[in-house]
Amino acid sequence: MSAREQVLMKIIANLRRLGIDISNSKFKDKDIENEVVMTVYIKDVREYMACYDFIRLEQTLNNSQWSAAYTSINRLEENARELGINSFFKSFDGIRGAIIQKNMRSAKQSLVVVNNKKTQILKYMG
Repeated sequence: MSAREQVLMKIIANLRRLGIDISNSKFKDKDIENEVVMTVYIKDVREYMACYDFIRLEQTLNNSQWSAAYTSINRLEENARELGINSFFKSFDGIRGAIIQKNMRSAKQSLVVVNNKKTQILKYMG
């Protein structure tokens, strides 16, 4: 195993500890120990963590645009499911419930939890 593969395996292991599992993602039918597959997966997770939908969700909540916020949270959850990111689902459910009830405070509290988790994930990804 090359040094690069070892680094990738370490990142994948750290992600698993944080509730992100490549074997539950859209890559589950591929050779998940392949260097190319791991590299693409890690790139996809990084892109997801930096995606505009998180910013859009915060903006729509701040402006009480409930329908747009609901659309954003659904899109974020769908993308998280494709990547095997299970650690956000509970918070996403909380945000969705707060949006349905139009409870700004609760939605923002759940969003803080998501943002903290994102920061933790990005830290482990290097």
